[in-house]
Amino acid sequence: MTSDMGSISGVIFDLEGTIVDFQWKIPEAVSQVKKEIRKWDWASPLLGSTDYAQLYNEGIRLAPNAVEEKRFLNLVNAVYDEYDKDALSRWGPQPGAKELLSALKAAGTPIALCSNVGRKAMEGILLLMGWNRTFNVTVSRDEVRFLKPDPEGLTKTIERLGLAPGEVLFIGDSRTDIRTAKKVGCPVAVAAQGENTRKEMEPLRPDHLLASLHPLIEILKLSK
Repeated sequence: MTSDMGSISGVIFDLEGTIVDFQWKIPEAVSQVKKEIRKWDWASPLLGSTDYAQLYNEGIRLAPNAVEEKRFLNLVNAVYDEYDKDALSRWGPQPGAKELLSALKAAGTPIALCSNVGRKAMEGILLLMGWNRTFNVTVSRDEVRFLKPDPEGLTKTIERLGLAPGEVLFIGDSRTDIRTAKKVGCPVAVAAQGENTRKEMEPLRPDHLLASLHPLIEILKLSK
């Protein structure tokens, strides 16, 4: 599960679970949305969903018209913003995050952020961590129509960096991040310290499956 990092010209990070610890209350957020849409006739297929991104994306696809789609998005974004805010109040840096970001910055490597978290929480945590000038490009939930694992956000991030998919390493913490990278065609490294465990991610065969972010300094041949 390794790939040649010699061709890597840029690095894109997921946010929660990757550079900050995993604090988002997925079951509670999904339950709150489903409670609100339970009486919507067209939304019944969504009631079996347990994944927040799937619920979001399928709601858009199933909405019978623009009015219902807007109604759904207004609801789900309001709920997800609440849970973003809750997570922001508890987020802390993941082990190795500060060192890796500093090493990439010192090397002059373009760095980007692509997350399903909303813009307000994203900017809040970057300011809190002192990373508000670290990233060349940031793409949040508010800049896309569909969430990861749909490839829209990651594709947009790569394009804004001015690079090709094969020139970018995507770093995440979940099966969603692996699936997104594979759809886009870029190598992916995941650290099993966030949303999913090593056992859960191993069958998807990421290029690098790590215990933390620390080994990436050596893998990317960066100076400490």
